[in-house]
Parts: sequence; structure tokens; C-alpha cells
Amino acid sequence: MGRPLNKRYFGEPTVDGKEIKVQFNEGTGSKSGWIVKQKASKRFLVTDGTVEGICSLVDKASGDLLEGEMSITVKDDAGVAKQVVKIAGRKVTVDTGESIAWNFDTSTTDGKVEIEEAGDDAAMTNNTDLEGDLD
Repeated sequence: MGRPLNKRYFGEPTVDGKEIKVQFNEGTGSKSGWIVKQKASKRFLVTDGTVEGICSLVDKASGDLLEGEMSITVKDDAGVAKQVVKIAGRKVTVDTGESIAWNFDTSTTDGKVEIEEAGDDAAMTNNTDLEGDLD
């Protein structure tokens, strides 16, 4: 599986946490959620706090997700939003094929991509939403 993600990036959003935000479709349409557990390099157990599903990471916009698919969005230093096609402990591979380090920082000069953060509570209040930048 390569270097798995650190479990501190999983779970229900918290005030002090840095949980990764995902878009997923468990069969009832695309919704925002977070990772519960990593099952394989591109498969995750995800939830929105109500429903769970095991989903595969794909390169699709949130509205195009089919049942069993999920997406993660990042923004590079130039402000360009990209879809993650593979994620590991320290790097992501994005839809352009580039492998780059990631964090939750909004810096535009650190040479890393900013990953969507799930917010500060289970309602995903104050989440980082980069998907709107994919137009």
C-alpha cells in the first residue's frame, strides 16, 4: 500500500484537528464527508456522520461521482485546484501526473498543495472548500 496516511487525518472534524475532507457517493448521490479508515492505497471507508461507504479515489468532479467513488481536491501555489488521484503520507499525485507534497496551509510559496480540510465540527462548519475552484 505504500506509506499509508497518518490516522490523525481521519475521523470526525474537530476544532483542533486537520481531518481530510472528501466528496463521496455511497449510492445516494455526492456528499461531503471525511475518512474513517484507509483500506488500500486508493480505497477508503468514508462517512458524512450518517452513512458510511467504502469508496475508491477517482479523478472526477464531485457532481460526477458514481456509487463507490470519492474525490479529494487540492490547490497549488498558483491557486489552481486539482483532483488527487493518489494520496500517501507525505505526497499526492494529482490529475496532471505531478507528485507533490501536501499540507493544510494556505501558503502560496511553500511548494506544497493545500488539501481540503473538513472543518471544525461534524457539520463541517468552516471547511476548506476548493472544489468550487475547479470550473
